[in-house]
Amino acid sequence: MWSFSSGPNVPAIRTKVWSNVSYFTVLGCKHYSRSVQPSSAVRVRFAPSPTGGLHLGGLRTALFNFLLAKRTGGTFILRIEDTDKARCIPGAVENMISTLSWAGLDYDEGPGKNMHYGSCYQSERIEIYKYYVDRLLKEGNAYRCFCSPERLLQVRTLAQKNGKGVAYDRHCLYLSQSEIDENLSQG
Repeated sequence: MWSFSSGPNVPAIRTKVWSNVSYFTVLGCKHYSRSVQPSSAVRVRFAPSPTGGLHLGGLRTALFNFLLAKRTGGTFILRIEDTDKARCIPGAVENMISTLSWAGLDYDEGPGKNMHYGSCYQSERIEIYKYYVDRLLKEGNAYRCFCSPERLLQVRTLAQKNGKGVAYDRHCLYLSQSEIDENLSQG
């Protein structure tokens, strides 16, 4: 059992690692729960965007991942999703770290801690991701989509109108190389 306290004005929180961590998903209007009981140590991550303060839903997600890591003797990782630089707010990362610390959710890897696998800031890993995207494209395991937001909205609206699940229609899957090159040249 852990006891958490973050100062004279914050009450101590007492909790224990659940023997059975559950997660909840909304499927239509039905809620259901399914047990998660890994048989070995897990590596789980919490990956907020530094676009503001940590909200309650984010803190809940961090808590579930923290508890699962502790339950299995695994690793709880804090990864920073800072690729949308225009929306990043100065001081947001420090605020998130402070909030996690206040809640007693100490990460094992992340900003300033045990960075064995490289930077936890996603903006510093763009070249790694670019390499794998290029590889997937080259091997034919992915394709580029040039659909406009308007076309995607039209596809979504039509599917909903017909009572079908919303899914991309693979419109760009069959583009020729010359069509792909033309789209790329247009930005």
